Amino acid sequence: MYKYRKIFSVILFLSFYQIKAAEPGDSLVWEGVYAFYNDETETAVNILTEARKEFPLNAAVHFTWASARWLHSQANDPIEKTYIVLNRDLDVITPLYKDLVEKYPDNPLYRLYLGSAEGLRARVYLGQKKWFKTLIPAYLGFKITKGVADNYPEIKDAMLPIGVVEYYVALRSSILKWAASLFGLETTKEAGLAKMEVAAKYGNFARIEARSLLSFIYLWEAPNFARALEHSQILAKQFPKNFYFVLMYAESLIKTEDYVQANTVLLQLNKDFMDLTPTQKFQMKSYLDYEWALYWFEQNQFNKALTFTENSIKDYQAELDIYLTNSLLLLGNIQDILGNSNKAKIAYQKCIALDNNSYAVLLAKKYIDKPYKK
Repeated sequence: MYKYRKIFSVILFLSFYQIKAAEPGDSLVWEGVYAFYNDETETAVNILTEARKEFPLNAAVHFTWASARWLHSQANDPIEKTYIVLNRDLDVITPLYKDLVEKYPDNPLYRLYLGSAEGLRARVYLGQKKWFKTLIPAYLGFKITKGVADNYPEIKDAMLPIGVVEYYVALRSSILKWAASLFGLETTKEAGLAKMEVAAKYGNFARIEARSLLSFIYLWEAPNFARALEHSQILAKQFPKNFYFVLMYAESLIKTEDYVQANTVLLQLNKDFMDLTPTQKFQMKSYLDYEWALYWFEQNQFNKALTFTENSIKDYQAELDIYLTNSLLLLGNIQDILGNSNKAKIAYQKCIALDNNSYAVLLAKKYIDKPYKK
């Protein structure tokens, strides 16, 4: 399920990628976007609300305003309320973009943001598990977005959403691959990753989300810990208040065996956790527990690791199940080391049952037959 959410989330961020210092108001929108990524969502909403009033013809401002309001709601409200907030704002900005496309047909950015709005609508329906309703706006959004990308190849930022779709389609059935080929997409993981790397290196705002996606993939789906460290370190330094970015940096440090720095970062995360909203704490506690479990596991402190792992699983409330699969795998590893083979197999079975794209699932299938040894 998460793989589809990720594709639609990229459509959301595509709007940010095309922001350049070419339109009146762009500098103010940039200011809002930096606040947005640094987890200062209330500040971002205030900045972008003013920007909409002052620069209503700016191509990015309406979409980024709606996106900031949605993420601010995600940080503070129950999930169903976040859908209401976003749908209401999309009802405001979608007709605005349709009018702008009609009045200014030579400006591709208006079409791009119209496609992004359609794609974001699909993300709402997906979260509500309204499968049929998901398909129509998802198709419309991607069709509009890819049309802009095809006609403006100099926009390297557009490589990111195309690369993400190619990467995740490559993990799915042959029918989905065939459907993707009709769009002119390559359908290999390598091609998708290559496009994301181009966006990370040469993109404008695309480099931010590209680095986040690549960190995620290199940590938990297609392991390449050195590359994960490269990308996540840049993100953590640029946006130190983004708890999720710093979490990925911490795990990259552990996986590359820089335990001293990992400990420093984890201790800072403990402090930063206290500043999160109640909703964010509810979502992030399991993530932080897992990182501490992994750290103590690598220090051969298996009882400490077991406590943190069990807490991570017990309290798991987050939307992403990628951390849960890794926690279950780690639990199985710990139980194997402690000689509790039956408990280990139960953990591996639960991990496998999640059936996502994580490398943890593949390892669980291995260890359920051949117990883990450190």
